[in-house]
Amino acid sequence: MSKQRNNIIELGRFIYSLLVVGYHIQLSYDEEDKSVDPFECGALAVEYYFFLSGYFLARLLEKLSLDNKMSFIKKYYTFMKNKIKALLTVHFIAIIAILIIIACCDKKNFVNKLLPGITSIFLVQMAVVYHGDFEKALIVPEWYLSSMIICMLIMVPIFLAFRKLMKGVFVVLILLGVLAIFAVVFILITKMKLKKNMIFDMRAWGEMNLSMFSYYLSLYIEKQTYSNGINILLKIVEIVAYCIPVILGIIPISANNEPICMTITGACAFVAIFITFSKKGNIIKSEKANYIFGYLGSISLPIYIFHPVIIDLIDYVWIPCPKYAKYLIVFFSALALALLYRIIADFLNKKIEERKKRKEEEKNKEKINEIGEIDENINVNENKDGSDSKNNLKLI
Repeated sequence: MSKQRNNIIELGRFIYSLLVVGYHIQLSYDEEDKSVDPFECGALAVEYYFFLSGYFLARLLEKLSLDNKMSFIKKYYTFMKNKIKALLTVHFIAIIAILIIIACCDKKNFVNKLLPGITSIFLVQMAVVYHGDFEKALIVPEWYLSSMIICMLIMVPIFLAFRKLMKGVFVVLILLGVLAIFAVVFILITKMKLKKNMIFDMRAWGEMNLSMFSYYLSLYIEKQTYSNGINILLKIVEIVAYCIPVILGIIPISANNEPICMTITGACAFVAIFITFSKKGNIIKSEKANYIFGYLGSISLPIYIFHPVIIDLIDYVWIPCPKYAKYLIVFFSALALALLYRIIADFLNKKIEERKKRKEEEKNKEKINEIGEIDENINVNENKDGSDSKNNLKLI
């Protein structure tokens, strides 16, 4: 794992992905069940992901803006291509799986479920709102990915354009201003009746935008020298900031308190992220622990995307049993599928890399052979020239 990334962040990604799984399991219960269950506020985990995305967005855009070799268009294209490419494989696997499940278990409603969900196949359900309800997507939790992509499509070119004129932290303020303009315009157009899609898109923009400040704050804090007492305090605050949202997401709290829990999570995520990346927090020195945490973080996206497929399958073939059984089945199935995906992906990536190396070696050999043939031809020509000159001398 990269030494530049503190893998406590990756452990957080894994744990928060499990909160989302628990949240969607309890949502799948009978609506008549009014009991307050664990993970009622598990949706707050999305705030962590938006804030983490905002930090990395600022860091990567700063790096791109300093690259004078690439054009503006190429920078924009490269950023969006890499972002979407990282999501597509696991996304399409989940989409194909859910379509197969619906085709096998609910043939009569296949078309009725497919048509409203077409936008989700292309991860644009949060931009194309002709049905006005992102919950008709084939995989509902992917609204987070769709919102993130649509916001970045707008935020990235604005940042790259203004970054040439001013410091990045001021560009982040401009982005907040652009969001405020969008909000006012859409509120006036819709007369305060914003679609849920639009509200969630603004939420995504706002949270990523605010978290971009955490990048600049982490750079500032990193350069400072503090007393041992302050350093210990920062380490304690970091751990508390990571743990509070996890506790709120697990314990049985009424969903009515979800907005409060999400606000607390956003604040905690901001604090935890800037402390971690300022290198003033808890640093994992064990290589094994770093590797394990990094590995767990790498399967958080497959867990996030695959678990709705498992829940849908269970709902179609479900045999009544205790609630805890559904939790256990979904949690372990999602984890197993994510691990399987990671193993297969690693194997295929290894084979691809080996194939590339073989091709490069073959090309290098061909070049060497070509150079050798050229050298031989030169030597032959020199020998001919030498023998010809000798013959000419004899004749003279």
